[in-house]
Amino acid sequence: MAAVALIDGEVTPAQYAPERIAREDVQSLLRKVAIRPDEEFSKRFPLEMPCRIQVFLKGDAVLTIEKHDYEGFYTRPMSWEKAVLKFERLAVPYSDERLRRSIEETVEQLGNKEVRQLTELLANVKRSV
Repeated sequence: MAAVALIDGEVTPAQYAPERIAREDVQSLLRKVAIRPDEEFSKRFPLEMPCRIQVFLKGDAVLTIEKHDYEGFYTRPMSWEKAVLKFERLAVPYSDERLRRSIEETVEQLGNKEVRQLTELLANVKRSV
């Protein structure tokens, strides 16, 4: 997943598709990626979701970035607008526009709605594409 995420710039169901993972661009990068656990990072979970990415370049240069969370983690909530855009991107293959709008409106007003209303809408979502 790290290799395909670096190439595609996102992690969605499309990146988990076996045919995507099997493509040469991912496989080539995958052979250059090493994932190593960090006990200190593990100790910080679940209060944080820390990670460090290092890219080793020719000539011994190293690019490093470290994060303690991500957008959408409870410490850095995603805005409603971004959440709706993400939902749209993920739900399009499984629902029509009317159903998506109903789900969005119900979730936005969930404090004033019964969970049953949401589950009834979700029952109309296609199981697969």
